[in-house]
Amino acid sequence: MNAEQFEKAKAVHRFDEFFEVALRYDDLTLQDYQAFMPVIFEIVPRRKEKDPLLMYEGIIEALRGRWTASEQLPFHGPWHHGLVAGILLTALRNNGYAFDDADIGEALKRGLMIPGGGCGMHGTCGAGAGLGVALSVVTGSTPFHDAERSQALEAVSEVIRRIAKLGGPRCCALSTYTALNLAVKTFDKMGYPVPASAVAGRCKNHALNAQCHGTRCPYYPKADR
Repeated sequence: MNAEQFEKAKAVHRFDEFFEVALRYDDLTLQDYQAFMPVIFEIVPRRKEKDPLLMYEGIIEALRGRWTASEQLPFHGPWHHGLVAGILLTALRNNGYAFDDADIGEALKRGLMIPGGGCGMHGTCGAGAGLGVALSVVTGSTPFHDAERSQALEAVSEVIRRIAKLGGPRCCALSTYTALNLAVKTFDKMGYPVPASAVAGRCKNHALNAQCHGTRCPYYPKADR
């Protein structure tokens, strides 16, 4: 959508109406997104990277090759909600910890339950909540647990706080980098260290985001500042 369409969609605050308008401007439908989601369950468990940041970037490239509903994979998409959780469990498995494809599938399934648009309409970012999904799978948490449940809630509250502080309109890449960066530190404290690349300035796809935060974003490349 162009800048004028963005402002028009921004003025629509009812959930169903907003997505109807926004998707129409992008010449897409909700069914296009729903039909694409099974690809996530196929691609993520096959990844071999040990570094979750590198895995995320590799998965986005793989998804580009599978998307057919429009000329280019949308920069934003609810698959990010599942990706954060699935990437973290896959990275743990790839680093030799006792997690398997069933755990990865569970993480993906739970993450993809989080609706699109949550950052602006539910007060919680789906990518950030994906960290809570991953922690819950790792600790075996349920609503009946005490410390495990609190641990997931605290982690999500922290990542949402960080995403909120960065400001701006939605940016799924910003939220994902923030969630994965905090996740690596969290898992290290839990006794699950994984390798991770430096996160600052590493966004390579910012030009695809019409509402990119630019130099306000810590992941915006230094060379482009």
